Amino acid sequence: MRTRVLDLDGSILSQRKLLKLYRPHVYSLQGWGPRIRLGCRMRRFERFERTLAKKLGSRTDTEPCVNFLGSGDFHHVSLALIRRQARPINLLVIDNHPDWMRRIPFLHCGTWLYHAAQLPQVKQIFHVGGDVDFDNYFHWLAPWAEIESGKIAVLPGIRRFRGLRWAKVVNDPLLWKSQSAVPYSLPPGRLKEFLRPYRRDLASRPLYISLDKDVMAAHSAPVNWDSGHLTVLQTRAVLEAFLMAADGIVAGIDVLGDWSSVRLQGIFRRILHFTEHPSLGVESFAANRVNEQTNLSLLESVDWFTRAASERRSEMAVAS
Repeated sequence: MRTRVLDLDGSILSQRKLLKLYRPHVYSLQGWGPRIRLGCRMRRFERFERTLAKKLGSRTDTEPCVNFLGSGDFHHVSLALIRRQARPINLLVIDNHPDWMRRIPFLHCGTWLYHAAQLPQVKQIFHVGGDVDFDNYFHWLAPWAEIESGKIAVLPGIRRFRGLRWAKVVNDPLLWKSQSAVPYSLPPGRLKEFLRPYRRDLASRPLYISLDKDVMAAHSAPVNWDSGHLTVLQTRAVLEAFLMAADGIVAGIDVLGDWSSVRLQGIFRRILHFTEHPSLGVESFAANRVNEQTNLSLLESVDWFTRAASERRSEMAVAS
């Protein structure tokens, strides 16, 4: 699978081992970074999409790619990539935050999933690993119609979500409290149990994956946001379970959560920065090294499972 860097903040360009091993095509979009970081009006985002289409050479993706987008501040760029999918897809979101707020009059890294859920090509959505902003005062902004109908299936990171509406929705956690050095463990068979009702859907159409590394503990992925609880290996286990259920047929992948200095234009984005970003002490060189190792580990999983699935399909075609 080809690898692309949509360079909005320069964070991936310092990861020299990743660039050397995977030789991604780098698309320079840093001029757009400060103008859309955290959020923007829909009309500006549509102009960004037109620029992206010109850079990529078309309005649709005809083959799957792994896209590195930089900081999680740009998670709404995933919406542009999903809109480039011409065929029906399932969507897996691995993220510490829900990103599905509705009734917000602009596009934001916390609203993009609501807009993606309205797209006709997006059939089934899985949200895995989350912990923050699901059952606090933001829960009123959740897309309850999609959650309660089952279009969005939720697998929290470490705890069941609280509240009357959540009590009506199956949302048992992925991880259990552990007595070992790792605070939370992944019970054997947990992912298999969760995926059992969805195997037919997952096998029936390509899977698009959007992975924000803030779902992991901070030592595995220094990010611009609150960090979650998964280890790299647990995140790989989620990826691999879904890839296996989809028989390795992938529509596309985007990866975010690489730390970068916050550069912004406009008072609107500055307000978002000061009100929403937690105060973090991050050293950029160390953050980039850790994130590079995590990115390489994730790419290893994707490469192995998609290749194995492709070889298996080829063998079955020859045998038949």
